[in-house]
Formats: sequence, C-alpha cells, structure tokens
Amino acid sequence: MLHSIRMATIAATVALLQGCATERAVVSFDYVVTPKRSLPAGIKTLAIMPAKLGPTTDEKWSDMTVTILSALTNESKTEFGTDIRVTDRRDMQATFDEADLSAAGMSTRSGGANPRVLAADAMILSNINVKVEKHIGKQRTLSGLFVSGHGGHGYGGGSADIQTEQVDTVTRNMTVQTEFKLVNTANQEIIEHYAPRTFTNTAKTEASPIFGSSQTEAELDPQDAIIVALVERGAREFLSQFIKCKIHVEAEIESSGAEACQDGVRMLRGEMWEEALARFRNAMAEEDRDHQAAYGAGLASEAMGKYEQALKYYKLACTGESNPTYYAARDRLKTFGSRADG
Repeated sequence: MLHSIRMATIAATVALLQGCATERAVVSFDYVVTPKRSLPAGIKTLAIMPAKLGPTTDEKWSDMTVTILSALTNESKTEFGTDIRVTDRRDMQATFDEADLSAAGMSTRSGGANPRVLAADAMILSNINVKVEKHIGKQRTLSGLFVSGHGGHGYGGGSADIQTEQVDTVTRNMTVQTEFKLVNTANQEIIEHYAPRTFTNTAKTEASPIFGSSQTEAELDPQDAIIVALVERGAREFLSQFIKCKIHVEAEIESSGAEACQDGVRMLRGEMWEEALARFRNAMAEEDRDHQAAYGAGLASEAMGKYEQALKYYKLACTGESNPTYYAARDRLKTFGSRADG
C-alpha cells in the first residue's frame, strides 16, 4: 500500500509539473540557392573591409564579420566554381576611416576622400550591431517527497508530503542587425545594398521538474556561437544576391501532445522526411490548430525540396502561434524558396 501511494504521488506530481509528454529533435539539412543577378563584368576580386559596429557591440565582431564573409565567398568558389576571389589583406592598401565610410554611404559623418583599395575590383562594407539581454526568472521543481504509512486491524493507510522549491532560470535574448554594401572600387558606385536585417535568438535554461536544480548560465549554448550563426544568416542572404550560396538549416522542434505529432518528430530525428510528413498531416487532421505539427510538416517539406509546400505549412504554424522560430522559417522560404537550385 505504501509503495502504491508513493508511486501514485510521484506520477501525479510529474504530470502536474511536466504536463503532456513531448518529443524534441534538432533537424539539419542544406540546399543551394542561385543568385538574383550576376556581378558586373570585370568584378573578379573582392576586398572585405572590417565591419563598422554599433555602440553595444564588442570590437571582435569587426574582424569576425570579415572572416565569415570571406569563408562564405570562398565556399562558393570552391563548391560551385564561382569566378571570384577575396584579396589577402597584405595585398590591400586602404584608407578606411569614418570619412571614407561616409563617401561610401555607410556613415552619417560628413565628407572625406574615397577609400583606395588596390588589387580589388569591389569591396564589401558592413554594419553590425549586437545586443544581448539577460533575464532572470523562476521555475518550480520537486525538491523532496516524504511518505508515511500506518496499519492495523486489517487496514492500512498512508500520506505523502510533496516538497517543491523555486530555482533560477536564465534567458538570454540575442539580437543581431546586419547591413552590407558591395561597392565598385573604381568609381565608388554601389553595386548591391542589402538593407538592415534583424535576426534574433532566445536561449533559456530549464530546471528538471523532478528533484532538479537550475542549470547555470554557462550551460546555455555558447553566446558567441549563436551570434556567429546570426551574422552568418545575414551574410548568406547578402552574398546570395550575386553569387551561388549554400543555405544551412538547423532547427529545433518540440512536438505537441498528439501522438501523431510525437511520431513525426521521432521521424525527423531519423531524417525520415516522407514518414515524418505523413505523421504531421495525421496530427493536423485530428487538430487543425496543431502549430507544432504544421511547423514539423514545413521542416520535412523543406528538407525534401518541396519549398512552396513548406512555405504553406510555415504560414499555418504562424497563424497557430506567435513564435519567432515560425516567423524565421517562413521568412527563410520567402527569401530563398523561389531561388532554390533543384
């Protein structure tokens, strides 16, 4: 009897604290997009200048942006034969101050001589602004369970004292704004201007609901890695305007409580795209407002190269819940879906 009381109490507590069971998966796949337009004739060599930074942005992101843009450009050259190269910094002579940026339209300050870059047909200028906000919250977790029992005269009984406590949780909201320009070094004409784009990421620690304790902030995904990923998203969008680029998708998904949706997430985990899509469709047939299933159907469709279908599912997910992850997926397909190669 005492054992039964203990098991029932624990089961009830877990159900109360955890809610419905869910499945989680991280989905990863790539595809290639073709450029919107070709580079002007004679543009074969690029100089990538250190990025200008916003007031809240660490100085390291100036050179890090150069590294990201260089790596993506060289990736296009190596994998797709793009006829472009990035100049080595030792081959460049540049005057690059606030006045030069003004001449190129990347600064609010006035006047100055145009930048002079040798051994480059065009240069890439960047503005990067990074903002990180940290919020401390609370989450209740089970800290202890005391069970007592008694018996006599053929009767038995017992009671349980459930002890819970609040632990700290940490949420970091990261926002990265990117702006890029491709400028002809011969005449300072702007070849391509990719207006400011904003990318966000939210990382949160979670306490275990059973005898758990809060994760420390250090257990969150490394902050710099997240910022790199966000800058890279902006850089890929910009470069894809004029060179062939590979788009990398890495998305986390959590199922709804529906069994079919849970099955779909398990299928995604095994990259069984067709099977996953069928499960998500079953879940939506049972509950047309299952936004997790709609998002999963979008991921499965995008992974299979069915971009119009994926966009439809992402839009459905957005109507089901206001979720930045859903909006980012929808916007990705709006940006790249029509230019996907194959």
